This record gives sequence, C-alpha cells and structure tokens, in this order.
Amino acid sequence: MNSTIHIAYCLDDGYAEPTCVSMASMLANTKSEIHFHVISNRLSDENKAKLSSLSERFPHGKWNYYGFEYDDKALTIPEHLTVETYYRFFLPAILPELERIIYIDGDTIINGEIAELWNEDLEGKIAGVVSDVTNSYKRSKILDLEYDWYYFNAGVLLLDLKKFSELYTLDNLPKIISVVFNKYVENNEPWYADQEVINYLIKGEKYAKFLSAKFNLEDMGHFFYPKNCKSLKKWVDFYNYPVIIHFIGQKKPWHLNATFMISKHWRLYYKYKALTPFYDQLDKKLITEYERRKKITKTEALLPTNIYIQLFWRDIFADSAGYIKQVIGNRKLAFWGAGLHISSIMTIFASSEVYPDIVVDGLTANYGKEVFEYTVQPAEMLRGKMEEYFVVLCMETKRAYDIVKKILIEYGYDENGFVHAYAEVYKWENRLLLSEKNYV
Repeated sequence: MNSTIHIAYCLDDGYAEPTCVSMASMLANTKSEIHFHVISNRLSDENKAKLSSLSERFPHGKWNYYGFEYDDKALTIPEHLTVETYYRFFLPAILPELERIIYIDGDTIINGEIAELWNEDLEGKIAGVVSDVTNSYKRSKILDLEYDWYYFNAGVLLLDLKKFSELYTLDNLPKIISVVFNKYVENNEPWYADQEVINYLIKGEKYAKFLSAKFNLEDMGHFFYPKNCKSLKKWVDFYNYPVIIHFIGQKKPWHLNATFMISKHWRLYYKYKALTPFYDQLDKKLITEYERRKKITKTEALLPTNIYIQLFWRDIFADSAGYIKQVIGNRKLAFWGAGLHISSIMTIFASSEVYPDIVVDGLTANYGKEVFEYTVQPAEMLRGKMEEYFVVLCMETKRAYDIVKKILIEYGYDENGFVHAYAEVYKWENRLLLSEKNYV
C-alpha cells in the first residue's frame, strides 16, 4: 500500500472551520504522510490559506485544491445541505491518477490512526462503508436492499476510484438522482441527497465491504446500534475507541450555546480546534459558561423527571454502574427489563466494565427476545438466588419499579440485592430540586 494516504473533503466557506478541525485531528493522530484533496468552487483564498497553514504544525500534511465547472441546477439539494455534498461523484474525474481515496465529511473528528482505514482490504469491492444506524429500515426498503443494515452512511467512504467511476457517468448523474429522488418522494421520506444515490448505486454487499463502526461512529447524542452487531463487548470497543467520530444531525459541537449538548464527544472538537487558526480565546470562555449552565441545570433546576432523564441519562446509568462495582462482590449480574432503552443501559454499564451475565423479564411476550448476544429469560429464575445474582432493574417509571421491587422481595431479595438503573432520578421523588431560598 502507498505510504501516502489520500483524503478528499468537499466543502464551501460555511464548512471551512469544522473541516480544518477534522484535518487537524487526523494529522495529530496519524504518522503517515497525508495528501488532502479539497474539492470546492466556493472556498475563499483566506480559508484555503487557513487549511494549508496546518502544515506549519504538521509537516506531514499536503494540500491541493480543485474547482470545476458543472451545471448544478440539475441536482436536487435538501435545505440543510449544499451542492458540495454531490462533489464526491466528481472524484474519479478530478483525480484520475489515484487508485483509491478516503472521502470524509467535514463534521468529523479523527481520534485514531486513519491508516487503519486506508489499509483495509476492499476484497474486490468498490467501497468500504459503515452501516447507517439511524435511518436504515425504511430506506433499505425504498432502495430494494436485501437487509436493512446494507444501507450505509456516506460520510466516510474508502473508494476504489476506477471501479466507482464505472457505476455512472457525469452526464447521466442528474437522471440517476432524479430516479432515486422520486422514489423518496413517493414514499414520503426525507431526502439525504448523495447518500441515497450512492446507496442506490452500490447496492449493499454487491459492491460494498462493510467495515467496523469505529470508522464512522455516528454521534448525535443517542445510542444507535448497527443491525449486524450482536456483541455488546464489540459495540463497547468501537464506541469507546472510535477512529472516526461523525457528528450527524443538524446540532453540531460548534453550535455550543445555552442549549444542552447531547453529544458525548463534543469536547474533542474543541481539543483539536485549539490546533487550528480558527481557535479563538472565546472558545474557552464559551466552554466554561456552558459547563456552568449544565451544572446548574443538573443540580438546581426544577426539571420534570422525564426531561432530566433525557438530558442526563449517561450520567444516571454511569453512576448506577459505579455503585454496582462497590456492592456486587462475587455475585453474578442480572438485568431485569427488555424495554425500549435496555440496549442503551447495557452499553453505558459495559462502558464502565460492568457486563450482565443474564437478562430477564417478567413479561412472557419478551421471553426469547435478543438483546445483543443475550436471550431474555423468565425472571422467575431469580427466585431464591439473592446470594448468586445482583439485579439491575431497568424499567423507566417508578410505578413499574415499585411493582418489580415487590416481586423481587417475594423472591427473597432485600435492598442489598438490587438497584434501580434510574436510581439517581427517583431519589428526588419526594423533594424539590430547587432550594427553598429560590422561593423567598
């Protein structure tokens, strides 16, 4: 494999800052020479200079800029995107001398060695991709993909450029876009432009090699799980140690303000921004003010329980996991509950190195349900086994918790044998979250 890694970004002036941060993060974590190919017709000389200035700190980086003429009126562009999102289709024509390239969106942080992705063997396929975990079911149906996990996120692509170019021509691209766009209109589904077209052309495993989610970990605050990932430990490994973090959605780390930032990795954006010419001393003040408001919101604000859970669920589960580490001793761990958020609870616990031995539920309808590699078993198996199992109750409401708590006591458990995953929330059930002085 060529020792130089070739990377493509497509952007305009509006994305110059995040792209520069993405580039800086890649250079900071990669030893190989990196050649950036920047595709844009709307990038100022000032911003080009800022991007290239990273070479002063990172001499193993090199930059080239490419513009071209194309009638973009024929391209269907959603409101939250720009025409540059389609420019990845021009890469084979602009860079005919290259065999492969990594295309990457600017709303990314590279927190590991990008050579890991570059050195992936495509095994004769056209693209190395990562399953999209937020929109796959309906979109896979629209595109006639065999499995929903065949639908991938197009924000990170390892491309065989020659083979990619054989799927379309620039002359017939508008027609292809129109055909795919109409499929989405007919099904009343949001249009994500190039992503839909590339999925339409690649056709799942026919032309794609599906890679680990560590190469495109989608971060928009909530947990989503690739349909083809059945291992909790495997998920935790690429969740805790991603190579590429992709800030999907319209709320980005650089939108830091009074609105609560639900992304886990937003601080990394500012870590790497400090290495770029876009860094501003006001960033530090902004982060300090944000942290102050977050602390007030968590400890003093009068929040309905459901809103508190929505904002601080990671902290809530991590605190419960920490408590379990202190009290579990030699007992095995059982999770009780197979509801909507069981996967998220299990993942946070596993991120703290707390893994369940079994998952149980009291509802017959949930018996046999698969949660990662665990099969949900009847809760009755816990009867009389307090010395053997410590139980995490995963039901969201206090009413459900009280019901299951009563059942556990009938099974021979006392308060030392279980904990509620949401315990931090419900300890406030009978007291105000605002101090009395706020009412004077």
